[in-house]
Amino acid sequence: MSRILTKTSLIIVTLALLLLCGAMPASADSTVNRLKEEIQDTRQTVKAQKQELLKLTREERSMFGELAAIEDRISDVERELFRQEDDLAGIMEDEQAAKADQRVLEDELAEIVDKLKTMLTKLWPVHSRKLENRFGSLDDWEKADRNFVWLASLYNDTKVELDKAQEKADQIAANLEIQKDLRLKAQSKLSEINSTKDGLLKDKLSLLAGIKSIRALKISREQELKGLLETINKLNYRLKSLTSKKIANFKGSLPRPCEGDTKVRFKPSAKPPVRGIGIQTTGNVDVKSIFWGKVVHNDTLRGFGRVVIIYHGYNYYSLYAYLAESFVKTGQEVEKDEIIGKTGYYPNLKETGLYFELRFHQKPVNPQKWLARN
Repeated sequence: MSRILTKTSLIIVTLALLLLCGAMPASADSTVNRLKEEIQDTRQTVKAQKQELLKLTREERSMFGELAAIEDRISDVERELFRQEDDLAGIMEDEQAAKADQRVLEDELAEIVDKLKTMLTKLWPVHSRKLENRFGSLDDWEKADRNFVWLASLYNDTKVELDKAQEKADQIAANLEIQKDLRLKAQSKLSEINSTKDGLLKDKLSLLAGIKSIRALKISREQELKGLLETINKLNYRLKSLTSKKIANFKGSLPRPCEGDTKVRFKPSAKPPVRGIGIQTTGNVDVKSIFWGKVVHNDTLRGFGRVVIIYHGYNYYSLYAYLAESFVKTGQEVEKDEIIGKTGYYPNLKETGLYFELRFHQKPVNPQKWLARN
C-alpha cells in the first residue's frame, strides 16, 4: 500500500505551514447579498413548483377515479351486451323454427288442397247429375238421402281441414311477425349497447391520453424541481463558502480531487498503515484543490513522486501525490476546484492515479468522511 511521509518531509511541511499560512480572502458583501436574493427567489420558484406538482397529482388521481368508474361501466355494458347477444340468438332460433313450421304447414296445406282437388274431381260428376235430374234417376228417396248425407259429410270434413290449415297458417304468420319484431328490437338494443360501449372506450382512451400527458408534465416538473433544489444547495454552498472559509464546516461535502474509482482506502491500523486513499484514473486527468488554501509544497517527496500540499487554515491541509505535473507554485493561493496538476503513474496500482491525504494537526483523518459521495 501507499508509503508514509518521512520524518524529514513532515518537518519540511510543518515549517512551510508556519511560514506560508495566512488569512483566507473575505467575500464581498454585494456578492453575499446577491446570493441570498437568488436563494430566496429560487425557493419561491420551488414553492410554486411544488404547488403545481400537487395540483397535477390531484388531477391525476381524479382522472384515475374517472377511469375506474368508466372501466366498471364498460364491464357492466359488456355483460349486458353478452346477455343481449344471447337473447338475440334465442329470438333468431325461434324465428328459424317458426319458418320451418310454416314450411311444414305449407306442405301439409298443399297436400290437403291436392286431396280436395281429387275429391272435387270425383264429386263434381255426381253433383252435376243431381242438379240435372234433381235426383230423378235415383231408385228411391232412401238412397238419395244417403247420398246427400255422404256428400254433406264430405263437404263438412273438407271445410274443417281447410279451416284448421288456415288457422295454423294464421298462427305461424302472427308468430313470425312477433319474432321479426323481437329481432328488430333486439338488434336495435344491441346497436345501442355497442354505441354506448364505443363511447365509453373513447372516453377511456381520452382519459388515458390525459393521464399520460399529466405524467409527462409531472416528470418534467419533478426534474425541474430536482434541478432547483440542487441549485439551492449549490447557492447555499457558495454562500457558506463566502461567509465561512472554515474547511470543518464543509465536512462530508468537499469535492473529490479527481475523477476515478477509489481503489485504496483509509486504514491507519494496517501494516503498513494507509493514511489516505488511492484513486485510479483513466489516463492523466485533472487534479483539483478540494478547498481554498495556499500551496505550501510543490516538489517531489521520496516514495510519493511529485507532491502538492495545500494549507486550508485552522491546521488543515491536503496532500496530492504521484502527480505527472503540477500547475501551481509554492506560496500561491488557490480556489476550490482549481486545477493544480495532472495524475501520474501510481506504483501500487500499476496504473495512473492519485494518492490523497487530508490532515489535521499533522494527524491523518479519513478523507472519505470529508469528501462528497459520487
